Amino acid sequence: MEVIRDKILAGFVAIMPKIEETSSQIRQGRRGRVAAENAVDSEGILLRAYAEPGFRARRGFTAAARKLVRLPRSGEGPLDFLLPESRWRALEERLPDPEGWCSALSQATGVYFFPSREWPVRFVRYLARLGVRRLLEAGAGRGYLSAALGPLTAAAGIAFLAVDLGAGEFQSELPHHPAVVRGDVFTLAPEFCPEALVYAWPPPGQGLAPLFACPTLRYLFVAGEPGGGVTGAREDWLRLAHRRSQVLSRFSRGRSGPHRHQVTIFQREGD
Repeated sequence: MEVIRDKILAGFVAIMPKIEETSSQIRQGRRGRVAAENAVDSEGILLRAYAEPGFRARRGFTAAARKLVRLPRSGEGPLDFLLPESRWRALEERLPDPEGWCSALSQATGVYFFPSREWPVRFVRYLARLGVRRLLEAGAGRGYLSAALGPLTAAAGIAFLAVDLGAGEFQSELPHHPAVVRGDVFTLAPEFCPEALVYAWPPPGQGLAPLFACPTLRYLFVAGEPGGGVTGAREDWLRLAHRRSQVLSRFSRGRSGPHRHQVTIFQREGD
């Protein structure tokens, strides 16, 4: 009897890891379904509340916006908190005014740049092809982009630093990602020695040419409206070599909507 009991016990111990793994998968699946259902519900509220007048509708829009555009939760994958491009486009197709809706979304969340889930992967992959080993993010704000770039750059062997002055137009009580360091990019760039810099929606009229005084900087990625004035300075577009990135522009939008937004790559002369 003892031999039989020992065999049963050994068999049970052997299958315990599989049982625990299956239970974990079930729990993760449930959490995933709940998150997906909450996201879909938030999208519906966002669409309805944006079209309705009144304080109650605005409050509902703000609450739903902050569920949709948020920082990652504990236990989530590095990109799970970002919407895939297909979801962004499905939302925009149902809106009569995508530009106004994105502006309201920006005001509610304090986020100016909305990359889709595909954007950070393509961006880091592109940096690796360029041979970039050090990346600085300026104007990181609450860290919506930083939260995705941090793990991806680490996996790619790229040193990463995100900085922000903390003086954004929509600074609020909303949480900030711990990856973001308070500081001035023009001061920190020479210390960090980046080879590439990404700057989403720089302030109107902010000249970016002085960043190239940092001798290691080769590429400057600017997300915002082209031509300067609204984002950055017009002089940069006249003086600096630049080109539009079709892929990075396709998988993102800004606070003024998907149509007036693009990602532009400025380069140091000779690169």
